[in-house]
Amino acid sequence: MARNLWIGLPGRLREISQAASGFERGAELGVTQFTSLGGQVTTLAPQRTARKTKFTFDRLAEDDAAHLDRLARRIDGPGPIVVIDPVARNLLDPLQAEGRCPGAAAAHWYLTNSADGKLQLSTEPGAVPGTYTWTANTTTAQLNWHRRPGAGFPVAPGMTVRFTLPKAWRSGPCATRLHWRDAAGIYLSSAAVAHHTLSATVPVGAALVTPSGVAGEAGTYPLDGAVLTINDSHVPTAPVNLLPADQAAGRGAPAQWSVTGFTLATDAEGYVVASLPVNTAGNLTFVYADQKGHPLPGPGRVGVALPAALRARAQFCFSTFFDSAGTFLGMSDGWNSAPAPARATHVSVGISFAAAATAFSTRLGPAKLLHLDTTVAQLPGDGCPAMAVTGYTDAPARPLPYRNISIDLTEVTSASD
Repeated sequence: MARNLWIGLPGRLREISQAASGFERGAELGVTQFTSLGGQVTTLAPQRTARKTKFTFDRLAEDDAAHLDRLARRIDGPGPIVVIDPVARNLLDPLQAEGRCPGAAAAHWYLTNSADGKLQLSTEPGAVPGTYTWTANTTTAQLNWHRRPGAGFPVAPGMTVRFTLPKAWRSGPCATRLHWRDAAGIYLSSAAVAHHTLSATVPVGAALVTPSGVAGEAGTYPLDGAVLTINDSHVPTAPVNLLPADQAAGRGAPAQWSVTGFTLATDAEGYVVASLPVNTAGNLTFVYADQKGHPLPGPGRVGVALPAALRARAQFCFSTFFDSAGTFLGMSDGWNSAPAPARATHVSVGISFAAAATAFSTRLGPAKLLHLDTTVAQLPGDGCPAMAVTGYTDAPARPLPYRNISIDLTEVTSASD
């Protein structure tokens, strides 16, 4: 979804409402070529290339022209300047959106506390080099998305910012946060939701935003598929709850659950209550008719979200996968989401409970057995790199005070004030 150009210093972003008559978007390739005496050609190219952008405006309004002129002549500071161009959608760096980083993970992500876990290179078979995962130590561990240079991604008051967590997080009890900061990077306030996607309006005084996510469950999470947009209607893929409505709500026939150690009863409001006696271990399984498990709509990841009281008492969770003939294909014994094996058509979820010195009783809903189709392409990262003005022309237009302006911008990786 194309939008207008936003450009300026952090905290002083301005929307250029007139569409550019010329808009060029490229890269400084930096490729050098050598030809040997024998005629063999060798090329050398840097690992990453700097983005180059050029905007041309015919008969630009006086206020907008003055804003660009101040930026080009560095009247308000040397920069770097913020540029959110009309076709940029996912503002995360292209590699960052894929859960990858060419060097240390700190360039793209950081932990709120060192005790929140560890960022490390993926050990999954076939993982692309530079792919990172995050191992969360607790259910409240928080990971933040970084933009450099600077303390956050550029925003302006009144913008609508939407952040969606990576694909592997969405099929579980995650939480999403947006931390608003001023132009100096000082924290102002936050928006939060117990969901995988958060949409919020930038408050007055905010110039930067730090997106973050809370794991919801301890475990290891791939980082690909995160999406950060502004003033964009795009809504990334959401998981579906595989539990039927009554089972998800914890209502209806107790036969929807198979138990050992527990007794099931229906309370006055029609909810199913599970009770576990003192010093008794138990197991609870979500049942789907007479099938091996709940049908999977396709390939993807599966995760469980339980009511707080049930989750607090539970010890282990088991997701068991079967093919259409009921043949066992594999099992996951973690609380965070797991990829369904190839050929899997059904998943059965069971929860185990250790014996305790106190009796336990709770309703079985609301609960979710979430499936996310990971084959759906996510919005690729486009980035909003810091840039410097490297070329500028300003010519009078007719009638005055309209102006014809051309401005060239080149990505920078660091800058001094």
